[in-house]
Amino acid sequence: MVSRRILWITAFGCFIIYASVVTSIGPALPQLSKDFALTPDLIGIILGINSLGGLMAIFGGWISDRMSRLLIGAISLMMLAAGSLLLGISPNPLIVGASLLLMSTAAGFLESSLNAFVSNLYSEKRGLSVNLFHTGWNVGSAIGPSLAAFLIVATGSWRNVYLFPLPALFSISVLMIVLNKNEVRNVDPKPDESPSVSLGSLIKSLPIALIGFFYVGAEMGLSTWLAYILEDLGAAIFEAGLATGLFWGLMGLGRLIWAPIVDRAGYGKPLIVASGLALICMASASLPMPLDLKMVLWASSGFFLAPMFPTLIAWVVSLNPKLGGSLSGLIFTMGTLGFFFSNILVGFVTTIFGAEMSQYVFVFFTVAMLVNILAVHLFKRQKDIKKISGIRY
Repeated sequence: MVSRRILWITAFGCFIIYASVVTSIGPALPQLSKDFALTPDLIGIILGINSLGGLMAIFGGWISDRMSRLLIGAISLMMLAAGSLLLGISPNPLIVGASLLLMSTAAGFLESSLNAFVSNLYSEKRGLSVNLFHTGWNVGSAIGPSLAAFLIVATGSWRNVYLFPLPALFSISVLMIVLNKNEVRNVDPKPDESPSVSLGSLIKSLPIALIGFFYVGAEMGLSTWLAYILEDLGAAIFEAGLATGLFWGLMGLGRLIWAPIVDRAGYGKPLIVASGLALICMASASLPMPLDLKMVLWASSGFFLAPMFPTLIAWVVSLNPKLGGSLSGLIFTMGTLGFFFSNILVGFVTTIFGAEMSQYVFVFFTVAMLVNILAVHLFKRQKDIKKISGIRY
């Protein structure tokens, strides 16, 4: 039987490679847009529409609840590799859009299956396990933009950014298939009967999932557009890529620090504190100031955004572990919608008012996220008080 540790490490490595690929779009975006003569508003539409592949996450989670979650993860990686190859050889914007759609669909399947898989591996410490697991995303996200910037400078082409990781993507997907055949079901058991996803269970989880809408809109929107905005404000391509990499690197460090706190303090309080501090960094970074300081502040916001997504996953999966894949998929689906609207909004604001004003889009999403967290936390607290008081709720 495969040990929980080996499975966790494999999933962790998968997240590193996956993150390095999907976050490389930031440094590649300026050169890609020049090659295809895309204006900022068209870039926002292409990125927004094609991020909607992530809406399939809830469907991928539903499948993973009925099959092997590790196998669905392996299939997702192969889909990601196919999309990356297609993007690397794309001859026109339509193929670029199709490849991004395939990659975002793969990302949704991967997130919904592996997040539930890891959460159930260590159900006694979900917050700690999922937060530490997501440091794999941050390691990959720190490597991805920095490596992408290096490859673009060294080879003169953004296409190599998406051709370079193909061997690693195929290798780890094969490893996951092999591990899946080795009695994984004894480690991540499924219920005797296929779990059913009811409309009621999804509605109950919707307020928490809505937090993911605003969070991913701010986080992934910032990751995608930060290099573009910084270059427009005067930064060199390598500096802009490093700033994006530092954003993800500090987020990884933050998850290591926040991880032990989440299970002890509960899910709501750490999210309130973290989102409030992230808002301070983002609001400050949006003000007129020296470019170097602006880059440091934007990158620093990643440290405080660190516990948001994995804690949301742990929170929603704890509500119904048997439907972990479906509920994780719901979080990712809502996040995809947030990313869609964030991309569209940044693209149009940049076109009409300039890149400097588009920074406030991320501030808006973070404010909305904080308000949403406070509302959910207050509602949960009032519900708990009524239970303690013996009031039927």
